[in-house]
Amino acid sequence: MEEKEISQAVISRLPRYFRYLGELKDEGVERISSQELSELMKVTASQIRQDFNNFGGFGQQGYGYNVEYLYKEIGKILGLDEKHNFIIIGAGNLGQALGNYLNFERRGFIFRGMFDKNPALVGKDVRGVKVMPMEEMERFVKENDIDIAVLTIPKSGAEEVAERLVANGIRAIWNFAHVDLNVPEGIQVENVHLSDSLMKLSYNIGCYKREKDKA
Repeated sequence: MEEKEISQAVISRLPRYFRYLGELKDEGVERISSQELSELMKVTASQIRQDFNNFGGFGQQGYGYNVEYLYKEIGKILGLDEKHNFIIIGAGNLGQALGNYLNFERRGFIFRGMFDKNPALVGKDVRGVKVMPMEEMERFVKENDIDIAVLTIPKSGAEEVAERLVANGIRAIWNFAHVDLNVPEGIQVENVHLSDSLMKLSYNIGCYKREKDKA
C-alpha cells in the first residue's frame, strides 16, 4: 500500500506534541483529551485530532489519549526510537555550545565528532570529543556511520563542505550557516537562521508598541 504523504505543517507540529506530552508524563498525567491538550498548546482540538488521524488516531471517542502511549508513538514517528550519529563542522562558540548540549543524547542523537579548519581549535576537548582537522572529516564520516552533520561555519565555505559531506554519505544537514544549501534530492536539510527569529521578535515588539501607543 502506498504510504500517505504527510504535510510539512503537520510534521512541524510533532516535536511540540512530543515535548508537551513528555512534560505531562513527567508530571504523572495518565490521560488527556484533545480539548485539554488544545488549551495547553494553543492549537485547536480539531487540528490536534486531524494531525493524529494522519497516523491512525491514537485515541478513543470520549476517552481521550493515553499520555505515555501517545508520547512513545510520536517518538517512533519522529524516529527517536533509533540512534543517530552526528558531527559538528565548526568549533566556534555556537558549535561548542551545541556539542555541550546534553539533551541531544536523551533524544537519541549521539555527538561523535567535531571539525574545524582553525589549527588553534584542533585538539580542543568538547565534552570528551576532540576537535579534528577538516582533512579527517571524510574518513571519519565513512568509518563511524554518521547520519547528520551540523554546520556552524561561515556561509562562504558552507556549500563546499556540504558537497563533501553528501559525497561521503551524510543523509541530513542541520544548517546554521547563513546560506540556503543546494543539495541533491533525498538529502534532508533543516535551515536555522537565528537572526530571522530575532527579526520576527523585533517586528512583533514593534506591533505591540504601536498598538499600545494607540490605546
